[in-house]
Amino acid sequence: MTSPLHQLAQEAGIARFWIDADGEERQVSDETLRAILSALGLRASDEAAITVSRVALHERRSARPSLLTMDCGEPIALPAGVCSFRTETGETIEIDTERGLSQPGYYHADYDDGSILIAVAPARCPAIKRRCWGVTIQIPSLRGDDKDFGDLGLLADAVERLAARGADAVALSPIHALSLANPGRFAPYSPSSRIALNALLAPLGTAGVEPSAALIDWEVAGPARLIALQEAFALAASAKEANKGESFEHFSQKRARAGLDDVQRAARDAGMAIGIIADLAVGVDPLGEEALGDPGAFLQGLRIGAPPDPLGPQGQDWGLTSYSPQGLADRGFAPFIAMLRANLPQGGGMRIDHAFGLQRLWVVPQGRPATEGAYITYPFTDLLRLLKLEAWRADAIIIAEDLGTRPPGFSEALEKAGIYGMTVLPFTRDAEGFLDASAYPEGSVAMSGTHDVATIAGWWTGRDLEWNHTLDRGGDTQGDRAEARKALWMAIGAGAPQPANDDPTPVIERVLDFLAGSAAPLLLVPMEDLVGLVEQPNLPGTTVEHPNWRRRLPASIDALLAEPALQRRIASLTRARPRAALLQEDQP
Repeated sequence: MTSPLHQLAQEAGIARFWIDADGEERQVSDETLRAILSALGLRASDEAAITVSRVALHERRSARPSLLTMDCGEPIALPAGVCSFRTETGETIEIDTERGLSQPGYYHADYDDGSILIAVAPARCPAIKRRCWGVTIQIPSLRGDDKDFGDLGLLADAVERLAARGADAVALSPIHALSLANPGRFAPYSPSSRIALNALLAPLGTAGVEPSAALIDWEVAGPARLIALQEAFALAASAKEANKGESFEHFSQKRARAGLDDVQRAARDAGMAIGIIADLAVGVDPLGEEALGDPGAFLQGLRIGAPPDPLGPQGQDWGLTSYSPQGLADRGFAPFIAMLRANLPQGGGMRIDHAFGLQRLWVVPQGRPATEGAYITYPFTDLLRLLKLEAWRADAIIIAEDLGTRPPGFSEALEKAGIYGMTVLPFTRDAEGFLDASAYPEGSVAMSGTHDVATIAGWWTGRDLEWNHTLDRGGDTQGDRAEARKALWMAIGAGAPQPANDDPTPVIERVLDFLAGSAAPLLLVPMEDLVGLVEQPNLPGTTVEHPNWRRRLPASIDALLAEPALQRRIASLTRARPRAALLQEDQP
């Protein structure tokens, strides 16, 4: 018989059991359940408290919702008492509730005492329309003569030049707002807000740059850029270019948003099929602007992370919070909708970091080790429908970061929704070796790597092993890497002799040829791989031990694109994926 505590946990969406990376079932302790329930505002100290919490939870969920989601053509089931239906523009319409609505969009069901917003989703997100390739770029890494670090102005220039050479997309790390109170801190996946933009990336020139610096000194460059932005605000105000009474925050956000819009406009005008692919971080700083602005919308007293696995035996606490499932429902999912709209470039794309969070998140009570956590469930169907609808409105493709242990039914649901997964070369292997490119799914985006893994050159030369040894991180041995090199070359080498360990150039070019021949409709190559760099932008699990998010490209985009090796690699990608190679509309 289920205990009252376990019944409450189930009703609150907390999973008592989970499957680890080895396929073994693990159980959450009652102490952890009580701690998580308490953080969710559901007291569970004894049976009397549990009874009160269950009643309160039932009453809260029995109230008439402020938003309902459904798919096109689905019968409409609403609470009784509807007086009329309206479109988003206010036009009153007649609806056949059995046949549902055939046009995606937002509708209103009006009652005598209020209304329900109805979100009607299309069957699928927009598809990639032609077989293409693109580049992933860390914006701060871009070089300019008058820049301490790259910004949206330099990105617009890079996009135009890459488009002229056949690229159809430029994928970015998050450009969410960070704290302007601490401009020397740069960690794109730990934002203050996922709705506001990083104002320090607004197009702006700053003086006193050391052109040869390989690394960004954020403690100097961040405050210097903030001062320059404040000076631009003062100049705009004195020239009456700023609106009367406009705050610095509004000015800086307006400037950043205009810069981002200019990049996407430049991409599409230059012929890119997609343009910008924005990146959506999985959570926000618990003490940041967004979480403090509406505490009830976010998990309080809980941190999100990952359960123990072979790469992290003690689990992971990312130091972030995310939306509260109940908080979203109470607000008619308005924060989630606003977040999507802020991050979906018109006609572009968006990658969702740790997309499993649409279905479940590992939460850890504050102050406890990451091993003492549990999964809480999210309204997956509702979030997926809203994602499809907003992607349709923006005509933007959606990519899900789906690396790791997938929740049951997750992959099938994303495939049905037209959301692309990720097939990343280092992880695409089995016991026999690296998979052939023909095995790459048509419903995924192929990638040579990500910002969190070794570059092709770094992997082949063993630079990542050197970092692991220096920082005592464990991981592959030299013997493991020797076998892996052999396996990779067997997959990509086409019978040629295997290059020496200190000669990554032919490996880079064979990897790109190999991936370009896959069935994946889009191939994304990090700029670090195109250039042939050995260092990666970020080393997970480190902060100051490794120069995360500080590396600058070795030269300007102009200079890099003039290099014969880069020209050769780009020409190979464009030959394999010409812009004339259209795809069927029903992909993925």
